[in-house]
Amino acid sequence: MKNENKLESKDYLTIGLYTVVNLVISIGLSMLTVPFLVWAYPYATAFVLFFTCPIYILLAFKVGKRGTLLTFGIISGLFYTIMGTPFVLPFTILGGALGEFILSKFGGYRNLKAQTIAYTVYNLIYGFCNYIILAFSAEYYFSTMQIEGALKETYLKYMTSPSWILVAVLMLIISIIFGCWFGYNLLKKHFIKSGLVSK
Repeated sequence: MKNENKLESKDYLTIGLYTVVNLVISIGLSMLTVPFLVWAYPYATAFVLFFTCPIYILLAFKVGKRGTLLTFGIISGLFYTIMGTPFVLPFTILGGALGEFILSKFGGYRNLKAQTIAYTVYNLIYGFCNYIILAFSAEYYFSTMQIEGALKETYLKYMTSPSWILVAVLMLIISIIFGCWFGYNLLKKHFIKSGLVSK
């Protein structure tokens, strides 16, 4: 008997495609924020997440199976490993695994609330890899991320201040909530209504 909740070859292809699209858009939007990092670093990630959350929500509802978020995290981590930041991979795997646990226990794979919580947890863990690596070795972090000059001071200012870390966390959570909500409304209007994606 076929297990409808098990990922198939076509699902892996779909996850891979959407993950690559998500990464490309994330990098493009991140580049736009570079000129504003000196005074708006804690808000940069929130800005990027708001516009990329709809991509994840479309992926999550299109596939609607266990393992989607974990696979998304593994592919993302491998991408960053190839790009020269291997320390990201363990965090994306951990975030994906915890997100999968949330989805399996609280609401299922086509539930907006559960997906929003799971994706928030994933991004909190993934995002905090920067803070953790910086705490262990600032020299390694800056050399790996190719951060030089005045940007070093900017990163240290925002990433070592408890108040700015709190702002960054709050902005991340708010942006994901609104980004997922926005993505779900687009999903209902253009994909669920047309029958291309199941509820």
